[in-house]
Amino acid sequence: MLKASPPAEPLVDWRSEISAGLISSLVCLPLCLACGLLVFAPLGPDYVATGAAAGLYGGAIVGLVAAVVATSSYIVTTSRVSMALVQAGLTTTLVNDATLASQPAMIVTAIMLCLFLAGLWQVLFGLLGLTRAIKFAPHPVLTGLLNGVGMLIVISQFKPFFAAHTLWPNKPAMLVYVVALALFVLNYPAIAGWLRLPDWLRKIPGSLAGFIAGTALYYLISVPTGLDLGPTIGEIHVSFPPAMPLGAVFNGSITPELTAVLPHVVLVSLVLAIIGTVETMLAFRVAQQLDDTHIHPVRDLAAQGIANAAAALGGGIGGSAIPSVILLGYRMGGRTRWTSIFVALSLLAITFALSSVLAQVPRAVFAGLLLVIGIVLFDRWNLQLLADVRHKSEPQVRRHAVYNLIVVLAVMAVTVFSSVVSGVIVGIILSCIIFVINMSRPLVRRAHLGDTLFSKRIRSADDLAILQQTGQQRAILQLEGALFFGNADDLSLRVKDLFNSTDMILLDMGAISDLDVSGINALRTLRQKATEKKRRLIYCNVRPVHAAIIGNGIGHDAASPPMTQDLDSALEWMEQTVLDRSAARQGQADELTLEQIDFLDGVSTNEMAELTAVMTRREFACGDTICREGDAGDRMWLILKGSVSVLLRTDGHHERRRIAGLGRGTTVGEMALVESVPRSATIVADDAVVCYEFPRDGFDLILKKNPVLATRLLGNLARELTRRLRQTSQDLRITHH
Repeated sequence: MLKASPPAEPLVDWRSEISAGLISSLVCLPLCLACGLLVFAPLGPDYVATGAAAGLYGGAIVGLVAAVVATSSYIVTTSRVSMALVQAGLTTTLVNDATLASQPAMIVTAIMLCLFLAGLWQVLFGLLGLTRAIKFAPHPVLTGLLNGVGMLIVISQFKPFFAAHTLWPNKPAMLVYVVALALFVLNYPAIAGWLRLPDWLRKIPGSLAGFIAGTALYYLISVPTGLDLGPTIGEIHVSFPPAMPLGAVFNGSITPELTAVLPHVVLVSLVLAIIGTVETMLAFRVAQQLDDTHIHPVRDLAAQGIANAAAALGGGIGGSAIPSVILLGYRMGGRTRWTSIFVALSLLAITFALSSVLAQVPRAVFAGLLLVIGIVLFDRWNLQLLADVRHKSEPQVRRHAVYNLIVVLAVMAVTVFSSVVSGVIVGIILSCIIFVINMSRPLVRRAHLGDTLFSKRIRSADDLAILQQTGQQRAILQLEGALFFGNADDLSLRVKDLFNSTDMILLDMGAISDLDVSGINALRTLRQKATEKKRRLIYCNVRPVHAAIIGNGIGHDAASPPMTQDLDSALEWMEQTVLDRSAARQGQADELTLEQIDFLDGVSTNEMAELTAVMTRREFACGDTICREGDAGDRMWLILKGSVSVLLRTDGHHERRRIAGLGRGTTVGEMALVESVPRSATIVADDAVVCYEFPRDGFDLILKKNPVLATRLLGNLARELTRRLRQTSQDLRITHH
C-alpha cells in the first residue's frame, strides 16, 4: 500500500517568522516566569529567583528542542501553568516530608527527576500510539481537574493575604493591586476600546499588557508614595551551560531520602505526562483547524517528551504547546518551525541580557497574572452542565448531566483538598463506576405494540381499523445505551419471545452509543431466527457507522426499509406492509372509489353525482408537487390511490421538513373549505397518486344548491379533524411517557 508523503516544507518568510517569534516570546516571558515562581514558591523566598531562572530556562529549552525534533510547523511549546501546578504540588509534598524539609537542593533534584520521567512517559505514549486513548479521556474528569487546578491557583494567590505568618507588608494595598491587575487583564479588550487605544495596542494579548502595565503601576505608586507593594523577583543567577540538578542522579549518588520518595515521584510524573499530552493534543487540534497543519502524532508527541526531558536536564520546568500562543504566531505570519525557534532564542537572549531588568519585576504582578490564569481555567462547559441539570423536560439529558456533575465536583474537590494526582485517580474510578451503572441499565428503554404506537401518516378509518386489529402483530423496541456482551443475551431472549406472538419487530437504535462483537453476534442470531420463523426484523435510526457494521457482518434485507431511516418512516413501512397484505387477501382494488372516502360518508348517489360534477379527476407522478407553500388555499384533494407528504420550510431555510403523511381514503388541503388563506405547507406525491380535486368555488355552488349536503360535508370534515387530533394526542402521550 502506498503511503501518503508528508507535505513539503513551506517556504520561509524570514520577516514574518522573526516578527512572530519576537512577539510570541514577549507573551511567553511572563508566563514562564510565573510558572517558575509557582513551582519553587513552596521552597520559600530564597528560591524565588531560582524559580524565575528555571521558568525561563524551561520555556526556552522545551520550545527549542520541540521545534527542532517535531514536524515543521508554527506550533510553539513553552511553560504551562497546569503542568507547573502539578510540579508545585510535588514541591509542597516534599517540603512537608520530614526527611527532605531541610534539603531543598534534593527537593529540586526530585522535581527535575519527575519532569525527566514525564518526558520519557510522553515519548512512550507516542511510540505506543496511546494518544488516541488519552484523547478519549472522560471529559468530566478533565473539566474537574482543570476546575481544581484553577481553584488551587486562585487560592495560592489569595492565601498570603490572609495568612498570619506571611512577611508581605501592606496586605490590603497589595490585595487591591493584585485584584485590580487581574480585572485589567480579564477585561483588556473592552478597556482598550474604551480608552480608544491604537489598533496595534488593542492586538496585544491581555497577559502581556497586564505584565507591562502592572510593572509600571507598581513603580508609579511605590516610588512617589513610598508605599511598599511587596518585593521584586531579586537577582537572577544565570549561567551557560545551566546547572544540572540531575547530575547526582546520573552519577549514581542518590540519597536514601530521595529513594524513599521515588514511588511518589514516579506517580506524579505519570500524571504530569498525561496532562501535558492532553493539552498538547488539544493544541495540535487548534493548529489543524487554522490551516490543516500536518501533525505526525508519534513524532510530534515524542518531540514534546524529549523537550521536557531536556528541560529537566537543564534545570528548567516543563511545558507543552499552547493554543493562545499558536494563534498569535499564526496571525503574525508564522508558518514554520522557525517561529518556535525564534521564540526560544528570544527567551534565552532576554534571560542572559536582561536578567538584571527582570530582577526588578514585582512579584505581585505574577500574583495578578496567575489569578487570571486560575479563573480562565474554569471550563465554560460547567455552565451548560448546570443548565442541563435543571432541564426537567428531558430526563435522559438531566440524568447524564447529574452523573457528569458528580464526577466534576468530586475531581475538583479531591484536587483542591488533596492533590492533582488524587483528583485524577478519583475521577477515573468514578467514571468507571458510572460507566458500569450506565451499562447495567436496561437496554430496552420503551416497548410498544402496533395498536398503541402509529406513524404520523393520516389514514382512512377503515385502514386505521385494520391497523388496530393487527397491532399485536407488530412490536417496537426503543433501545438505549451500548449493545455489548453485558446485555446482548437479554435482548436476544426478549426478541425471541416476541417472535412467538408478532410478525414484525422494529429495533429503534437511535440511542445506541456503541456496538461490540457480542452485540453483532446477537443481531446475527436474531436475523437467522427471524428467517426460520418467517418473521421480519427491522432496524431504524441506525448510525451510519453501525449500519455499515450490521450490513457487512449480518446482511440486510433489500425489501426492508433503510436502517438509517427515522422511526416514523419505519412505522409507515410496517403499517403499509400490513395494509397491502390485507388488501391482497380481501381482493381489494388498488384504487378506491369515491364512496370509500371518509369525507363523503353518508352522501347519496344523487348527491355524489352533484359532487362529481364540480370535481376534477387528477393524477400525479411520484415526486410531483401538488401545491406549494404560499399558494392560494382555494381547493382540496380526495386521495383515491397512493400517498402524499406534507412538507414545511423551517426558519426560512430552503430545506423542508416532513411533518405528516396522508394515504388513500383521506383528504388533504381541506382547510380551504373553512378559510381561504395561503397554503402553510407544500404537498408532494410520495408515489403515483390518483385523486379528485374539489375547488372552493365548487363547494360554494353546492352550498347554494344543496345546503344539507354542504352541512354533511362540513360535519364529516369536523369528525375527521377530531379523529386526527385525538390520534396526535395519543402519540404524544406515548412518546413522552
